[in-house]
Amino acid sequence: MDECWSQGKLESIGELVSDNCRIHDPVFPALTSGADNLKRHIGMCKKGFPDLKFSIDDTIAERNEVVHHWTAKGTHKAEFLGMQPTNRKATVTGTSIYRIEGGKIVEQWADWNLMSLMEQLGVGKAPSMEVQAR
Repeated sequence: MDECWSQGKLESIGELVSDNCRIHDPVFPALTSGADNLKRHIGMCKKGFPDLKFSIDDTIAERNEVVHHWTAKGTHKAEFLGMQPTNRKATVTGTSIYRIEGGKIVEQWADWNLMSLMEQLGVGKAPSMEVQAR
């Protein structure tokens, strides 16, 4: 998947992802399943962050599942999730779980911190929480 996300080689998706792959990402709940929709999704992310690069920090594989803990870095150059370009660099971490059948990804779950991205881009701030001792 690195060549798809980091290098923008979307033609590789058909080799890695099944045509009816189910995709689950709480940041993109409307993202529909399928390899073609994943191509469009990556293209949209690469448009917002043209220099987007992913690195895999850790991998766990067991049975037919692979888990990647990853870091993504890029510069916000175009609209992304309704946020106008800020030209700021951002780094987010996340976890993706892939279920594999027949050598292809048939289901994917992704979890990453949108609020952290928004704070780094200067377009949002998490509410502060005061902790009081009893």
